[in-house]
Amino acid sequence: VAATTRITSIWGTCVLVTLLVAGWLERRLDKRTVARAGAWLAIAGFMVIASSGLIRQTGLFYGGVVLLGLGTGLATVSNLSLMLDMTTAQVGLYIGAWGMADALARLLGTVLSGVVRDLVAQFAHNPLAGYVTVFLIQAGLLLLSLGMLGRIDVQRFRRQSQSIADRAALLNDAS
Repeated sequence: VAATTRITSIWGTCVLVTLLVAGWLERRLDKRTVARAGAWLAIAGFMVIASSGLIRQTGLFYGGVVLLGLGTGLATVSNLSLMLDMTTAQVGLYIGAWGMADALARLLGTVLSGVVRDLVAQFAHNPLAGYVTVFLIQAGLLLLSLGMLGRIDVQRFRRQSQSIADRAALLNDAS
């Protein structure tokens, strides 16, 4: 418990510091640039954490935790900011949908990470193999998200959501 608390406090401190820095960065850089930087830092963090386990280097592990915290802070601010840019007249609906998607993703990520860790550790007869596998999967999923980030078009989303809202209003008026 003490070790987990220490790791969480290091990660959380880095997230909080980076939340402040990300706000400053977003006024100077494109939001996607900040989001990409956050994703790349988090990927580096996961890779360093996985590597540190393989070579059994505690100092390297904590360096990975710092990178992961920095990346998480940048990604949090830029992702929320991009989501808010895509909101329209139904801001509450989109914020609620984002909150539900975020909570569901965290739930599924936590549960599936535990399942994968346990299965790999059991089959490999090595708990470290389970953790390394989960961290590598998470880094891979972040790489996938970087590809998806490039496809986001805020203006197109606004046009489509406005079109949907207009059609819904017409249907409502017709009834």
